[in-house]
Amino acid sequence: MSATVEITPKTEIESRVKKMQENLREQGIVAAIITQNVDTFYFTGSTQRGHMIIPAEGEAVYLVNKSLERAKTESPLSNIEYQQNLKTLPLALQERVGDIKGKKIGMELDVLPTALYLRYKDLFSGAEIVDVSLQIRELRMIKSPYEINILRQVAEISRQMLASVPDFLKAGRRELDFAADLEHVFRILGHQGMCRLRQYNQDTFYGHVMSGASITVASLFDGPTSGPGLNPFYPQGPSLKIIEAGDMVLVDYVTTYKGYCVDNTRVFCLGEPPAEIAKAHKDALIIHEEIIKAAKPGTTCSELANLAYSMAAEMGYEENFMGYGSDKAAFIGHGVGLELDELPVLTARQNYPMTEGMVFALEPKILFKDKGIAGVENTVFFNGQNLEKLIQHPEEIICV
Repeated sequence: MSATVEITPKTEIESRVKKMQENLREQGIVAAIITQNVDTFYFTGSTQRGHMIIPAEGEAVYLVNKSLERAKTESPLSNIEYQQNLKTLPLALQERVGDIKGKKIGMELDVLPTALYLRYKDLFSGAEIVDVSLQIRELRMIKSPYEINILRQVAEISRQMLASVPDFLKAGRRELDFAADLEHVFRILGHQGMCRLRQYNQDTFYGHVMSGASITVASLFDGPTSGPGLNPFYPQGPSLKIIEAGDMVLVDYVTTYKGYCVDNTRVFCLGEPPAEIAKAHKDALIIHEEIIKAAKPGTTCSELANLAYSMAAEMGYEENFMGYGSDKAAFIGHGVGLELDELPVLTARQNYPMTEGMVFALEPKILFKDKGIAGVENTVFFNGQNLEKLIQHPEEIICV
């Protein structure tokens, strides 16, 4: 599959803007000002520097400082204008919503730095700035048929990469060298080379490739595995460790293509896996499939998460399910899309019901300290009736 430029259809953009406007009217907000790159892309089809104004009524406008020419090429919006500097923003807003004194203006306060927020507060003196980040994330949580089609393309790239693993996985190689070979395959297939996360101070590259004891090295990354990485500045992912005969090897990579990402994991072994891990892997797959079976229209995220936790405890894995101690991941699945950490999150605290268009990575995993891991991760799509796996690749431990 070759990389191509994907121009978001005008009908897709118009539908997203319309839904946001309906939400603004319900909340009594006169306009939303979109600044974050991912949200800007979602509502405009471009990520050029500037601001998008979505008024509760009337046409939206994309104000671009750099590069205006490229924004006009990439975005199907009718109103794309040059924005000289930040000081011109209040006038542009006033032209569309009138006097803003005493009115609510929505911004993405979950990601907006405080210094910038204070500047906007001064610019929009007399108005009340309110948070619309949750409304945006909930809109993005439900993928359209257009987005699902792209995600299927992303999943196919992921499948091809996983199929190439036996070509490169050899004893005596460094984790880093093995990872570089897989990432080379990814790039040839069109991987965009970066992945976005919304959560503050969370970063990831292609993902995690680890072997043996490296697999259970924990770090700041909000997931069940991290790996040691190459240095304390980026303390996750592959290291300079030599992959040895008998090692369990984890390939947990995010595939990003045309802006969208899927997250899939498979477990490999250079030889035969230890009996306790082999058994745990079968048990983890049972949990995985029971979650998929249980997901029906209206089933909540918390119900699916609690099912996983209760099954893991009954099987004897309460201590090492999704990690150890304070390093445990607090979820068994997470939404994916333009960002790796989208809604919904499959956790005991979140009650979003299964709704057509939801896409998330499902990853009930069992860790064995300094030895390896059991379980897979699949990106799944709720099609209105049940969960559908977007990638078809063997899920048993793959012995090389």
